Amino acid sequence: MIPVHLPASLSLDEYVRQRQIELARDLERKKAIYLDIKFWIILRDVVTGRQTGSSEVQLLHLLRNRVTNGQAFCPVSDSTFGELLKQSDPHTRKATAGIIDELSQGVAIIPFELRVGTELAHFIHAMGGANDLYPLKLLVWSKLSYVLGFVHPTGTGFEKETELVLQKEVFDHMWTISMSEMIDRIGDAMPPSGFTSFALLADRLNVENAKHASEIRSFEQAYLAEIQGAIDSFAGIGIDIIGQMFENRMGHPGELSASERLARERELKNLLFATFKQSSTKDALRTLHISACMHAFVRWNKQQQLKANDFFDFRHATAALGYCDAFLTERSMQAMVSAGHLSLDSRYGCRVIADVNDAIDYMEALPRIVGNP
Repeated sequence: MIPVHLPASLSLDEYVRQRQIELARDLERKKAIYLDIKFWIILRDVVTGRQTGSSEVQLLHLLRNRVTNGQAFCPVSDSTFGELLKQSDPHTRKATAGIIDELSQGVAIIPFELRVGTELAHFIHAMGGANDLYPLKLLVWSKLSYVLGFVHPTGTGFEKETELVLQKEVFDHMWTISMSEMIDRIGDAMPPSGFTSFALLADRLNVENAKHASEIRSFEQAYLAEIQGAIDSFAGIGIDIIGQMFENRMGHPGELSASERLARERELKNLLFATFKQSSTKDALRTLHISACMHAFVRWNKQQQLKANDFFDFRHATAALGYCDAFLTERSMQAMVSAGHLSLDSRYGCRVIADVNDAIDYMEALPRIVGNP
């Protein structure tokens, strides 16, 4: 059932955005505590009786208590979903999904590419003088069934108005689906191909990094190379955003030839690269900045080799550091993101924790929300 407070005239994109903002408003007073797969497995093993350590049991108790009291939620990301699908035992996979359902409260953060696009659109609109933009933190939350992005039924054969109603009703149904139900539906199907190609990507990047290692003489140089590569990958999206802004203002699309589009992309790449020298850009385009910092960290540490699982870990970190209050992760990740030349934890105000007992201390110190028991 479509919420009666949302006008029927809303386009599908507007409808989805309003549902996201409603969700974000409901989450504003809660602490977002992001767990990487290491901590989800710890909690799952406590639930299934495989882990009986007093500290691990206490951490689960505290997380359950803080979530139940409305003090916190534990969102998941596309990386969490990918690592969940990697679990080969259907029983432990289902148990992991169950504790995710309980502690996430059904909340996911939009996937990496969509998050970059959202930040880029927000940045470009702000540069264009828009002063009525929603804060970024209201635009990144979604539900578990859309952890890989928004997909809607099209080509239904119905008239345009009827199809729009159907799309909204399907969206609202999917909005309520749990991770456990998603896992049941997937069954023993293979993980999406995007989650199985990281080994090849790691090998290719290791070869490229080794080839150009002698050219890298500082971390800053490595960072600039990484941010340039990231900008090159997403500049086309930026041109699409600018084109949509033009159409909204003028009432008709702007027509660009292939050569004109390439020229516009070059101009945008140069502009974005120049603005990344400013701290405000690193805050606005935080997903690109965090990702570039971690890849530059590995590139500058010339003895370190990328591994397939690093890409999952890096995406955990971009989601957690950019938009969450705490990040429970591996000790090596904690050391990387809090290193002095990165200081990503302090820049984005995210407490990074690698030890179960430190996580307990953090949970115990969470302030209660007024009005909750």
